[in-house]
Amino acid sequence: GAWIGGNIDTTAAVTAAGAMAGEQPLQIASIVKVTQNALLGVVAVLLTLFFAFRAAPAGAGSIPAGSVAAGSAPAGSSPAAPVAGRRSLGMLWGRFPKFVLGFLLASVIATVLAQSLPADVLEPRLDAAKELQTWALTLAFVSIGLEFNISSAKEAGWKPVVVFAAATVVNLLVGLGLALLLFRNFTF
Repeated sequence: GAWIGGNIDTTAAVTAAGAMAGEQPLQIASIVKVTQNALLGVVAVLLTLFFAFRAAPAGAGSIPAGSVAAGSAPAGSSPAAPVAGRRSLGMLWGRFPKFVLGFLLASVIATVLAQSLPADVLEPRLDAAKELQTWALTLAFVSIGLEFNISSAKEAGWKPVVVFAAATVVNLLVGLGLALLLFRNFTF
């Protein structure tokens, strides 16, 4: 169950695979997947901070101190880009994945509605929201497909495929190792 929850991407697929494995694996798979989902926002913030302050080269995409780019702000006003090496909250905001905030907002709204509305009023609204979600995901994947460029995939060659395959194998092995280590004495 822990291996299923840690290695399958979507919650629905984790639930289906866990149910096929049995009631106890389903419970463990669900716990692991919900934990991953809950930590998504925390990891997104930590990765944003890491890449903003450590991994990004100092001054990347910025104007050297004391100079103003051609066609930018007049002398005496602040330039459009930050000063080299200077870190700012604006830079963090620009790099932060905004979908995390939407996810948190939707979670808060769903929790408040679930606590404040009776089930007979809430259920039709949840069904409508699920229908809207299905359409939004469909449009998102169609948009991704429309952006796909075969020539750039050919140009990239097999290297991305090999990297993805290697990462998948490592994820499977590490996930199995962690599942065995963390859940070896787990009983119901």
